Amino acid sequence: MSRSRPPLSEFAQAAYAAYGAATGHRTYDDRPMAEWEDLGEQIQAAWVCAAGAVSLSTLATLGAVDHDGSPDVGDIVLVPVDPAESNGARVAPAVITRVWNKTTVNARVLHDSDAVRWRTSLTFVDSLDNAMAGAAVWTWPTS
Repeated sequence: MSRSRPPLSEFAQAAYAAYGAATGHRTYDDRPMAEWEDLGEQIQAAWVCAAGAVSLSTLATLGAVDHDGSPDVGDIVLVPVDPAESNGARVAPAVITRVWNKTTVNARVLHDSDAVRWRTSLTFVDSLDNAMAGAAVWTWPTS
C-alpha cells in the first residue's frame, strides 16, 4: 500500500516560513530573511535535516512510526554512525533520498553535530545491535 504524504522539503519550507513569521522575517542577527528559493542548496538542506529530526522526534513521541515494509523517499530510518561524529551517539536518523529496491537505499544522515554525510547503497537489517559504525546498513525506527 502506497502512502501519500508531503515530501520532507515541504515541512522544511513550512518551518522556515514559521520562523520568519515568528521573527518578523529577520535572521538571528537582525538581517532580512531571504526567500526560500534564494537560500541556496546547503541552507535548504540544513532546514530539511532539521525538519527530518523534528519529524522523527514527533513520530517517536507519538508512537506513530508506521511503515508498510517498503521504503520511500523521505522516510526516516536509522543508521550506525561513528560516535565521534555524532556527539557520542552510536545510531543516527537518516532521510531516504533514493530507493533502489525494497532493501537498498541512499540516505542523508542527520548527525547530532555539524557533520553532513550521504550514505549510499545501504542494505536493510532487522537490528543495528551488532552493526559497526559506518556500516552500509539501515533499519526502521521502533517506538
